[in-house]
Amino acid sequence: GESLVSMDALSHAISGSVGGNLAMLVFYPLDQLVIRAQTARKEARKSTFRQLQEVLKTEGVRGLYRGMNSTLITLFTANFIYFYAFHILRLMATKSEASRDLGRRLRVSNAVFNLLLGTLAGAINVMFVQPLWVANSRLKLQGATGSSIPAGTYSGVVDVIMKIFREEGFDKLWAGLSSSLLLCCNPAIQFAVYETIKNKLINQRGAAGRLRSLEAFALGAMAKWVATVSTYPVQVAQTRLRFQRAPDPGVQARYRGTIDCITKIFREEGKAGLFSGMETKLWHSTLISALMFLTYEKIQKLVERVLADPKFYLAKLSASKQTMAKLT
Repeated sequence: GESLVSMDALSHAISGSVGGNLAMLVFYPLDQLVIRAQTARKEARKSTFRQLQEVLKTEGVRGLYRGMNSTLITLFTANFIYFYAFHILRLMATKSEASRDLGRRLRVSNAVFNLLLGTLAGAINVMFVQPLWVANSRLKLQGATGSSIPAGTYSGVVDVIMKIFREEGFDKLWAGLSSSLLLCCNPAIQFAVYETIKNKLINQRGAAGRLRSLEAFALGAMAKWVATVSTYPVQVAQTRLRFQRAPDPGVQARYRGTIDCITKIFREEGKAGLFSGMETKLWHSTLISALMFLTYEKIQKLVERVLADPKFYLAKLSASKQTMAKLT
């Protein structure tokens, strides 16, 4: 009944969160280079390789891992909410006779169904996690070469949120909300492409069909590539809006919203400004996504087994601890 619904969604949420964090951990330096490229003005823009050289020369290897802890916390929370919401919504929609009937009448395909659910799950995720991403953007660039935020301004995620709330106002915690809501279609496009092709492949193989590791990796990469290219200018606007600090009283903020930000970037920096750092972003997003879905499928199998018989796995864990204690 109802507990099975939450257990199934929970297994997907844990798998998505752990998979996402493992992938981010491996490719984090690319994420750091992307945010620098997206916030750099025309005159400060460099190629990925030049930017990497500069970071290593001026900040060392640590510069490439700036703000990693806050990124992993935020990403885990975001993926957990996203995957949980997606699977709960899907279970509710497939159980509801009214929604099935509506789907049949509107002739909604499986791809469109996944896209709608993905977008809704993304919107739920954004409403909860936006302040964490705003904090994360600032921590990533704090003390970086050419950054307007000096080192030591913030001590962590909670400190950023408290300072923004006190000094800049509650609404600044949701900076870039409109672009984030627009970008809900990004994971939705990605997930819809992934789920639709995955289901087609599995259906061809019969009931016991599972996705092979290499297929999950390639499919995850392709799905993310499609999603990234189609929404990239909005991502640039989102980063700049999150990074933009509230101006002094009586001073006009540089960007007033997503459309204003995109228009100004295009007018002042041209098309190159709207697609600044896209090459690195494609590598970063594609590799992270592919690795995330690969680990997601593996972790999913393990989590399902553990949730199906937790006592057995707790007993195994206890036995292995006792063995380790004897050895030491």
